[in-house]
Amino acid sequence: MMFTAERVHSFIAMITLRVVLPLFVLLMLVSCSNKYDEIKFQRAKVVNKSDTINIAVIWDKKVKDFLMVEGITQAADEINQKGGVLGRKIKIKVFYSENDADEQRLAKKVAKNSAFAAVIGHRTSTNAIPASITYEYYGLLYVSPSSSNDNLTNHGFEYTFRTLLSDRYVSDEIAVFMKSQGHKQIAVVDDRTVYGKGLADGVMESLSDIGLKTMVRRHYSPGKKDFKLLCAELARHDFDALFIGGMLPKAGEFIRELRQMGIKQRVYGGAAIDSGDLAKIAGESANGTVVPTSFNAELDNPVTLEFVKNFKKRYGKAPDTRGALGYDSLNILVEAMKRSNSADPSVVASNMRFIKDWQGVTGYFTYNLKGDLEGKSSYFKYLNHNRFVFFGDPEMDDDFQPDP
Repeated sequence: MMFTAERVHSFIAMITLRVVLPLFVLLMLVSCSNKYDEIKFQRAKVVNKSDTINIAVIWDKKVKDFLMVEGITQAADEINQKGGVLGRKIKIKVFYSENDADEQRLAKKVAKNSAFAAVIGHRTSTNAIPASITYEYYGLLYVSPSSSNDNLTNHGFEYTFRTLLSDRYVSDEIAVFMKSQGHKQIAVVDDRTVYGKGLADGVMESLSDIGLKTMVRRHYSPGKKDFKLLCAELARHDFDALFIGGMLPKAGEFIRELRQMGIKQRVYGGAAIDSGDLAKIAGESANGTVVPTSFNAELDNPVTLEFVKNFKKRYGKAPDTRGALGYDSLNILVEAMKRSNSADPSVVASNMRFIKDWQGVTGYFTYNLKGDLEGKSSYFKYLNHNRFVFFGDPEMDDDFQPDP
């Protein structure tokens, strides 16, 4: 059997998911040992005696245009200007990864350093899920502002949280929104990644639950360079909307080629393509593409308006969704530390699970015992000539047509 690039990527995605459960079992066995307790005790001791509260940030060097680090930095400066937390200043240390292997190396490096009270980051679920196992073993509180795959919080870990909705909720929202737009027959495509395939699977299930039909399901590999054959295959099927479970840049390249091949049906994507880079990659071909998002910078509430104003003043541009989620990630960590009267990750994690209706710039936060959010909703927007427009904007909605 020939191992093409597409099969290799598929195999890697499958293995990534299948190793999680065995690793989890191994972790639970190790967690019973004295060594595990010693690691947690040592971190608590160091963190509580430190002059600063040290937070690590791990982010993908290739996507510096995503403004998560900027959002975290702004939050840290604002907190410190108000006197810090527990009488100490917040100190942020950013680690930029070169690739997937580097992300796991950095996760271990950070986790082994007892000076860190928490870590924020990891852009993809492919990296966030195995990193969460490392953090659990070393007793380091982990907040993900970017991983939506359900498996991140399915293991009952003590130290893992996220500040965006999981795919289970987003899948339902996407399906319901597609139905509200009059779609009945859907094509579903994914990029074989943990994130893309997981979200596409969820969307298919949600479509079925509300009576919509999936007419065709196809895949492409993250390394694919040409989509003509895939587009030709899709063109043979009768569908009125297309959902893509994928990440940039490949999802943008796919959308561009769809239009070049004459496929005009409305395109929907996940939060991973909620970026200005979509228009840069796909150009006018991306017009009308619909995405869910955690953040609406146009909301008329004081918390969001103040954040947007300060962000623009500091960086000379508006915050994106990652910037807002990074900002909320640090602020809710600090809120949990205040409620705990401690920076000890175990104590903070326990209190964080019982946060209810805390207001951030992306909405209200209520956690369940898994570390997932409940009660939040996504906003939907579409790309209109290089800018995203929210549904419900009375000045722009008339420009939204059923087909591009």
